[in-house]
Amino acid sequence: MKLLPAAVLSLVALGVFAESSLANTVVGKLELPPAPERPPIQQKGFLDRVENPLAPVRGVAVNSQLVLVLEGDGKVDTPAQVNWDLAGESFSRPVIGAPIGAEVVIKNSSKLARNLAAAEDAKLIPAGPINPTGPKSFRPTEAKVYTIGDKDAPHLKGTLVVVNTKYIAYVDAAGNFNFGDVPEGSYKLKIFFRSGWLEKEETVNVGVKGKTEVNVKVPAGYPLKK
Repeated sequence: MKLLPAAVLSLVALGVFAESSLANTVVGKLELPPAPERPPIQQKGFLDRVENPLAPVRGVAVNSQLVLVLEGDGKVDTPAQVNWDLAGESFSRPVIGAPIGAEVVIKNSSKLARNLAAAEDAKLIPAGPINPTGPKSFRPTEAKVYTIGDKDAPHLKGTLVVVNTKYIAYVDAAGNFNFGDVPEGSYKLKIFFRSGWLEKEETVNVGVKGKTEVNVKVPAGYPLKK
């Protein structure tokens, strides 16, 4: 048997590595309608925005309340770690996604200790305060939407969207999104907005390698599934 020179073997090895490291990417853009009206604040002790003429009216940050997922064969690989920062008096992202079984780590970057709990499951988050700069972690075990908050701070709310897939993406201010390292196959692109899943869904067929582009027009009013 004729042996290959070391230099040739090195090139072959590099070629194999380059081929195996190719990642299928799914990129696209959401065509977003105008943002819905901001609902009036109902909690005691907080003025509704129409009652405070000195404060400028802030628009709804739509992109920070959107989570996109690709659902395929229903199998979730090695669970990831999802970091969620509690910065000041709010979460860094008001809506965040996590795969089933992932370790969700909440880090308190505010100056106050917080006692967080999920309205849908009091046992989801371990009891006890999260002190400033301190983390607290938990693992959700079912696909569900959780509302995370502190009963002593009614304005502090975050939404955790637990899904049966590791392919989760977020949208920038222009509506762009990107899923990386997606295997070949047929997937369903689903969009979560603020408190529920949109009626709009798209089928996405991912090839063996390369880039798949998807452009989706979100209906006016952001209609949610009933």
